[in-house]
Amino acid sequence: AADRRDAAADRRDAAADRRDAAADRRDAAADRRDAAAGHAPGPSVLIVLWDTVRADRLSLYGHDRPTTPRLDALAPSSRVYEAAMSPGMWTVPAHGSLFTGLPASTHGARVGWLWLDAHHLTLAEHLSAQGYATYAWSSNPYLSEQTNLLQGFDTTHFSWRGDDALRAAAATRSKLIDGDRSVEISPAWIPSGHGRGWPGHLTAVKDAAPVIVESFLSWVDELQPDAPFLAYLNFLEAHHPRVPSARSRAAVAPPDVVQRSLSADLSLFRLMAAMEGRGALQPDEIEALAATYDASLRDLDEATGELIDGLAARGRLDDTVVVVVSDHGEHLGEGGRFDHRWSVDQELLHVPLLIRYPAGVAPGREPRPVSTRHLFGTLLQLTGADPPAGAALPTLQDGLQGTDPIVSELVASTPRLPQVRRAFPDLDPTRWRRRFKVWFGGDLKYVLADDDSQRLHDLSQPRPDAVDLAPQRPEVAAAHRGALQRWDRARPRYRPELRTPTDHPGQPMADDGALIRQLEQLGYTAEDE
Repeated sequence: AADRRDAAADRRDAAADRRDAAADRRDAAADRRDAAAGHAPGPSVLIVLWDTVRADRLSLYGHDRPTTPRLDALAPSSRVYEAAMSPGMWTVPAHGSLFTGLPASTHGARVGWLWLDAHHLTLAEHLSAQGYATYAWSSNPYLSEQTNLLQGFDTTHFSWRGDDALRAAAATRSKLIDGDRSVEISPAWIPSGHGRGWPGHLTAVKDAAPVIVESFLSWVDELQPDAPFLAYLNFLEAHHPRVPSARSRAAVAPPDVVQRSLSADLSLFRLMAAMEGRGALQPDEIEALAATYDASLRDLDEATGELIDGLAARGRLDDTVVVVVSDHGEHLGEGGRFDHRWSVDQELLHVPLLIRYPAGVAPGREPRPVSTRHLFGTLLQLTGADPPAGAALPTLQDGLQGTDPIVSELVASTPRLPQVRRAFPDLDPTRWRRRFKVWFGGDLKYVLADDDSQRLHDLSQPRPDAVDLAPQRPEVAAAHRGALQRWDRARPRYRPELRTPTDHPGQPMADDGALIRQLEQLGYTAEDE
């Protein structure tokens, strides 16, 4: 017990050191902004991150339900990337690549090390050094001090803390529907014998979109009119447990499907058990799950439209590089899978990407594959910010020209929800512990697994991952394999020896009950006990 108390004290000291270091960085950033005040500012940057959103469910990308009317209206003045790929297929590695421009296997933030090491230069740190004010709002606890992924953002808000939590809880409750018993935070939810059974609907803060919009625009109002900013807004509406508004449900699905979406058991335990072959979802339940997901996108779209309107009303829209993007997608029953992390299929890798900046980005649609990892270099190019010394930060154009490859990775994964394994002790959890690397070349996708098995897929097909072309086209598979292996040998290695004493995942979690509740409601705490 004494050893545990000493270890807890050490962790608290380390957390205090990190807080002091963050305060020092904020002070230094303020000094840099003061020093840069006399320079001509570049455009501002707004990254609107739709967490857990796959591209094919957006009407912007041809989905037959009107999920994104506001983005559809924004598209004619924007560049829409039709084949944007996530480098990491779940939150931590994908964000690590988004914020550093590095491959997931190079920056090292992953299962087993949920932390972005401090020596990495982030987009926020670099633009802050160029005189940008930096702002982040996160509804996802994987974007917090627990992971260091927000390193460099001077102003941070979290939907589970303080007054922000009160407002976020009110926003979430305002969407709840009496009688809904579909998910863990629904008002009428009745947990199974394997559920935790907490009154989640009373404390849920995940659907904070209106609060995020209001808070961000208020922050913009406090800046000087021509002061450049970098803002990152994490919207969690599409992440399980989903509770979209009645208005959005009605906009994307007929009444009978909406009613089924309120009565079916769509809890995370049910989905994970079904994925293990225990209690398969029926077709009408799959339809209800998809309709709920689509309705959550409609809520996201509405909030993003309000953001755009707010910037336009302040005369700041056209001098802001607006990026709408996701970190990864979601399985909705394809191949018997649900949630995310379990594969490198297109349902997880293919994400939306829209960039609007009339002064520097030509509108239109780009059909060729790109990687969201290349946004770092692209945004530096658009802002005119000085590039980091000695850093190679390829742009989206480099990916299009083939001078930097489009690669995605599943570098480590673990099975979720120990309660599922306890309920079904005969399950084999090791089958999910696989690693993959993916190479995109034109219309082809090549997948190499850690057991040396390979697959080749045609991206032009409706469900490309359902058909393996490698046996029919061995020479093409071999060429892609060689290219992927050469890239893997040449990429920068992850260097754990560069970790500092404050590089350690998480501060003492027992000190942050609100964060623990948020992790629980998202189904996260069981993964990394």
